Amino acid sequence: MPATDVSTPTRRLPSLDGVRGVAILLVVMHNMSLLTQPQDLAGHAVAFWFDRGWTGVQLFFVLSGFLITSILLDTRNNADYFKSFFMRRVLRIFPLYYATLLLMFVLLPAMHVWHGLSLSEYPHQLWVTVFLSNWTQPFHVGQGSMPHMWSLAVEEQFYLIWPLIVYRWDANRIFKLSLMLALVAFVIRCVLLSTLNEPLAEEAVHEFSVCRMDALALGAAAAAALRMTHWREALIQRQTQLLWIGVAALLVGAGCSHGYLQTAPSNQIFGFALLSVGFSLCVLFAACADIEGTSRWTSVLRNPLLQRFGLYSYGMYLLHVPLREVVIFPLLRWTGLEDHSSAWLALVVIAFGTAASFGVGAASYHLFEIHFLRLKRYFGVSSSKPSP
Repeated sequence: MPATDVSTPTRRLPSLDGVRGVAILLVVMHNMSLLTQPQDLAGHAVAFWFDRGWTGVQLFFVLSGFLITSILLDTRNNADYFKSFFMRRVLRIFPLYYATLLLMFVLLPAMHVWHGLSLSEYPHQLWVTVFLSNWTQPFHVGQGSMPHMWSLAVEEQFYLIWPLIVYRWDANRIFKLSLMLALVAFVIRCVLLSTLNEPLAEEAVHEFSVCRMDALALGAAAAAALRMTHWREALIQRQTQLLWIGVAALLVGAGCSHGYLQTAPSNQIFGFALLSVGFSLCVLFAACADIEGTSRWTSVLRNPLLQRFGLYSYGMYLLHVPLREVVIFPLLRWTGLEDHSSAWLALVVIAFGTAASFGVGAASYHLFEIHFLRLKRYFGVSSSKPSP
């Protein structure tokens, strides 16, 4: 291994489970909010806060870039590098993903419980089955039963390509490449927003992998930096500065993007970029704090309940939209309580929807996912590749 690398086996960093918990809370509360017509100051404040929950997806991307790159860099000299990585990803992602599609597209319609948008009427939804919906969904706005699946498509495409690159390159080159990719994503967003018509431009920039890869790339850059001998100790020693610089970047981004207003062009250009910078520095801070063993600044992230949200985050992410569409929103319409202007009702629905999503995620993890996750032990890390 080149001298620029630090050979550090990947180990679980508890604070990052807390970061994952923060991300899933932001996303679920955002998607459970029905407050689209606030009438007073309190309503506008509630709507403003929960509308920004989409930033949780950006945090997920940064975290994925960091964790996946950490795993790949630490195992790239192993004999079963590709087999181990891909099989462990398949066991984590595929079972619940396809079980959810089976539930929404086949079982519930057959039971006349939910009809949604049929595959026969909107066949483009079939792209969700091969993790390509983020490239087709922008052309069919409002015509998808599982609109949140686009982000999983982005991540799965990252999982497919990134191991091929990391296998050949050391941490130093991965760091430089990641910075370049972040810049390329920024340029592509600018070009698409200036050449495509609305609403295609907005949707394409929001979902196309090439437009969102700066979050994944900067997360990867953080992981690579932590494995470079000339930076590692300095980063750990200056972890608090990393946190404050990250927070400063997030605040500057808010000022440049109308408070991260999702549909604002300034947000899709500058907001995405500064969120990626800020979140990657915050994730790097949390990782450094765990490596050093300090807990003063990460005690919140180590909260047991927040850690549970992180543990159940995959099931919560996949199932919270079906839960909303099949149970919660139909129940509100049936009882006549659906009101898009009441802040108090919105808060109650968000609280109930988040708690229900947590329960569904916990059930999914312990009754279904865990059986596949246990199979990961057959695809663990093995010895290094033999010398040529």
